[in-house]
Amino acid sequence: MAQARRTSGKRPTSRSSTKKKAPAKAPSSGIADYFHAFSKTRIFVPVMSVVVMAVIILVDLLVSWNNYDRFFKILGFELLIAGIVWVIGMVLSFGEPSGNTGN
Repeated sequence: MAQARRTSGKRPTSRSSTKKKAPAKAPSSGIADYFHAFSKTRIFVPVMSVVVMAVIILVDLLVSWNNYDRFFKILGFELLIAGIVWVIGMVLSFGEPSGNTGN
């Protein structure tokens, strides 16, 4: 009793010895490429400033757990730290010569 050979409904494919060249792939652009291009524009600093402030305020709200007294204490402390860092930066920049001296 001979076994019958099972065949699928697919046609057998012949492999040709000539290979087609794959088309050249265009360089893919990801989120890093877009962010780098965005960082070169004039709107980058204002947009990122707003985003950073919003993130800080939202983290403060999350940490304070809807306790308004704690939220304003945390926010006040952060503003105090930011003011101190800003004043120190200004004092340190007074010692540096400016780039527009005209010499």
